[in-house]
Amino acid sequence: MARDSDYGAFMEKFLLQPSPSLHQLPLHGLTFAFKDIFDVDGYVTGFGNPDWARTHPAATSTAPAILAVLRGGATCVGKTVTAELAYSITDGIFLHRMSCGCGLL
Repeated sequence: MARDSDYGAFMEKFLLQPSPSLHQLPLHGLTFAFKDIFDVDGYVTGFGNPDWARTHPAATSTAPAILAVLRGGATCVGKTVTAELAYSITDGIFLHRMSCGCGLL
């Protein structure tokens, strides 16, 4: 996926493929991405806070919600930007985002 086509929505792009199935699964052929509030084995969940992400280890299991969508046949394409600690971006001031020059606010 080209960076220009995602409008800055992704924190991290990666593929999680659904398990092979002998049957046509209901979400086969669909893709999804998830907010940075769900654990995925091997990836750090930062809750939109780079300090949290930098100081915490990668998850050792995957959230049931993510597993359910994968088991339904969809392919995960990555993790999307989340307002810091999932707090409304319109009600809070996130100094690390404002000073990073990343254009997220």
